Amino acid sequence: FTPDDRYLLVGCMGGGGGIAVIDMQEQRYLGRVMGMMFGVRHLVISDGYLYLSINGSGYVQRIELDKFIDAATSITGKSTELKGWTSCKVGAGARTIEVSPCGKYIFAACNFASKLYVVDAREMRVVATTSVDSFPVGLDISSNGDTLITTSQGRSGCGGNAVDIFSIEYLK
Repeated sequence: FTPDDRYLLVGCMGGGGGIAVIDMQEQRYLGRVMGMMFGVRHLVISDGYLYLSINGSGYVQRIELDKFIDAATSITGKSTELKGWTSCKVGAGARTIEVSPCGKYIFAACNFASKLYVVDAREMRVVATTSVDSFPVGLDISSNGDTLITTSQGRSGCGGNAVDIFSIEYLK
């Protein structure tokens, strides 16, 4: 949901791709916003930006939320194309993403890479990475930003079914 609960944004990882937009006040489907990379997996809204994980190719993308809403509310027909996305390459299979409470970092659990990536949210570049148990899918960060947890699904004979707990230290 957008911060004002007006719009529901649904990532369309398969099919035609894009982000489906529903106006909750009017209970009406507006259509899809396109223009981001294919394979939208997870959406996060923070500090005026919409962040996306792009599953297969392993990217994190962002755009100003106001710009996205303007495009969504001007859809004529089934979809509209929105340009201006900023991208950062992370590991293949980018799944769950979260933004640190301070808004400076994006954490990305990358399934195929079996890694956790840390992206500088302002510069949209990778600043750290670490290995996690095989095939991570989920992650969450504590409200104070000091603890991050990943969950890994694993594969037959390849580990997983695990929870990794990280203590986060931010550089000054």
